[in-house]
Formats: sequence, C-alpha cells, structure tokens
Amino acid sequence: MPFIENIRLAFRAIRVNKLRSFLTMLGIIIGISSVITITTIGNSLQKTIASTMNELAGNNLMYGMVQPYYPETDEEWDAWEMPELTENDALTYDKLIAYKKAFADRVKAVFVERDMGTAVYETKAGKSNVSLKGASAGFTDIYKVKMIAGRSISDEDNEKKAPVCVVSDLFVKYAMGLEENPIGKKVVFPTGEYGSVTAYIVGVYHYEAKVFNDVSSNKSIPEKNIQTVVALPFTYVWDLMGFDETDGIDFFNIVAGEQADAVAVKNETVAYFDKMYYADNENFHFECQDMASQMGIINNVLLVLTLAVSVIAGISLIVGGVGVMNIMLISVMERTREIGVRKALGAKNSHIRAQFLVESIILCLLGGVIGIAIGLFNGVILSNVASSLVSMYAADVAGYLVVTVRPSIPAILISVGFSVATGIAFGYYPANRAAKLEPIDALRYE
Repeated sequence: MPFIENIRLAFRAIRVNKLRSFLTMLGIIIGISSVITITTIGNSLQKTIASTMNELAGNNLMYGMVQPYYPETDEEWDAWEMPELTENDALTYDKLIAYKKAFADRVKAVFVERDMGTAVYETKAGKSNVSLKGASAGFTDIYKVKMIAGRSISDEDNEKKAPVCVVSDLFVKYAMGLEENPIGKKVVFPTGEYGSVTAYIVGVYHYEAKVFNDVSSNKSIPEKNIQTVVALPFTYVWDLMGFDETDGIDFFNIVAGEQADAVAVKNETVAYFDKMYYADNENFHFECQDMASQMGIINNVLLVLTLAVSVIAGISLIVGGVGVMNIMLISVMERTREIGVRKALGAKNSHIRAQFLVESIILCLLGGVIGIAIGLFNGVILSNVASSLVSMYAADVAGYLVVTVRPSIPAILISVGFSVATGIAFGYYPANRAAKLEPIDALRYE
C-alpha cells in the first residue's frame, strides 16, 4: 500500500475518534510543551545575559585588583590572619598609568572611579540632584555615554588634578536653566562632609537611565528630580577626600581593544603586575577577571539546570508513549474485522504493520507539534512576565537588562524527532500484533 494512503487512513481514524485521539496525544503534548517551555526560558536567560554583557562593554570588559593569598585548607584558615596592605602593596594610580602606557596598543581604556557622595546643586534657575564621582579617562568607554558637548575627563586632567567636571544634559536643563553651551561655566557643589567642591564644566553627556543603573529614573519620578552623575578627575576627588597618592585603589576596569584578544590581554595583564610589583610578595598577588569568563560560567550552570529539568519533564513522554500503545491496542481490537477483510483481499503483513505504525507516528507527531506550539507560547509569555516583574520590583537590575526571548531551535528539532521515535517505539508492538492476525480469525471476530 502506498505511504500516502497510510497517512490518509491514519487521519481518517483520528477524525473518527477525535476525543480519544486527543486524550492519547495529551501525554505527548504535556511532555513536549514542558521541555520546550523550559528550554525557551533557559535559552532566553543565556541570550539575555549575553546581550546585557555586550551592552555594558561587550566581551572586552575586565577588572583587576590586588588580592591576598588565601589559605587552601581548613587548618590554614584557622590560623590565618588578613595581611596588612602596605604602601608597596597598594595598587596606586601611578601604577595604573604605567600599565596603560605599556598596553596602549591593545587596551582601549583603563578606568578607576571613587564615589564622593551626593549633593543638591541649586540656583535661581532651578536645582538638580547629583552623584559626585571621581573618574579617570575612560568614563565614556565604561559607561557608554554619548558626549553632546565638550569632552570627557582626560589623563591630563588627572595629572594636573584639574577642577573640572562633566555633567549631564538633565543637569544643564534643570539646574542651570541654560539652553546655550554651558562649557566653561563654574559650578559649586555643597557636599557637607568635604565642603564645597568647585569645578568648571568641560563636557556634557546625554543621560540614559539604563547606563547608570538608575532606580531614580522610575517613570513615576519627574525628570527634573532624577539624580545624575557628575564626573570629576579622580585625583582631584582623591585630594578632596583626604587620600594620599600612595593609598590603594580597590579595583579598576579594563576595556580591551576591539581587535585585541581579551583572554590574552587578561593573562598578559596578570603577568605584568605580578612581575612589576608582586613578584617577591608573599602576602599579595594581582588578579584579573573578565566578564566573558563569568558569562561562560553562568551559561554553563544555566545549561546544566535546563537539561536536568528538561530530562525530568521528558519523563512524561514515556507516560504519553504508554498511552499511545494502549490506544493502538484498542484500535487493533476494534478494527479486527477490517484487518481480516484487507488480508482476505491480498494485503500482506507488512502492509498492515505499516498502516498502524504510521497511525501511531502521526498521533505522536501531531501531539509533538501541538506541544511545541504551546511550549513556545509559554516560554515567550513567561520570559516577558519575568522581564515585567524585574522592571516593576527590581528596577536597579532592570536598568542593565537587555531582555532577549529566544526559543531553542535544537530543542524543537529534537522534540520533533523524539515524537516520531515515540510513535515508532510504542506503536510497533500494536502494529506487529495487527499484522500477525490470521485472516479467518479476524473475519470471525465480533
């Protein structure tokens, strides 16, 4: 019998018993939809993390720091005391400048900042809430802000400890009431603890909430009340806060050049600092971590969790397969006379076997397709709901997130294949049993 004819007979049998066919497919639908939902959510999380990291600084972002040598055993931990960071151990600004010059051909930016606190800048024109930050050159590379007037903080500003600053367009609009270029204007910020901070504006950047992970940019807060960053030279702020040049920097950011190998830059950076400053140091060493490696670790964890939960959800496919076998056995019994008539007319065992096997495969394949559709719908809905919840209840995180909903194509293809395999595995026994029926016995069956 032609294969097309078997397919036609299979769909006719399904139409005749619509409810029974649907209930038979239900186990397959639940199993496949569960797997697709889970893999869609897992894949969307991986893509969201990757997109967010790329939005922040791509795979080229790293950060370095001085770390003590931590004990390796419990006994060593019991006797261990944190070593004191000496002047020679400290990661100073001068060391960073030397590193930047040494790696000028493969490092785009070396950035360090220091929070100075918040202030309210107020004039007759208006007022603005600001966060004062000491920053090195590289402010625009790390925060990915767009300068709309003037320039950013430079190495020369830090070398001279220049009293200059970069402000946002919101600051200019609401605090200064200026429509013209504010470059060169003098501003004084009352900080309280550190007195008044005087600076001259050298640049204006366009404010974007997500760039600064700004919770205050909630839509319910008027734009004029949003707190924006004022960047000043790091060394200028360092002096105002009473720190010495030999005081240590906690950590600094590195942005590798677009054509540079980030992994190679990371390894070379560690080798440089260990050789130059920590070669003979028994207490401290230099450590460098990159966002790409951390993202890889997170993706591996998500992948393992997704696979584990998918396997658990896939167990329901076995239940669905048993249901298919059960219904196919019932179908063979109900159509015994039909089998007898076909055999009496010359149908071979292989024809009968193929007929019922195709019917089993069609049932499972239909269930798989419906399950995939439901799973994709669930995955997209749940991913968007999760994104909305994050935006509503964790706005500080939402500012960074670049939500990407991405179904897993391999999971879809595997699900289709698994549906067919289930139809073959659980449909073969009933089909073979139908094929082995004797024509005389089948015709006598009531």
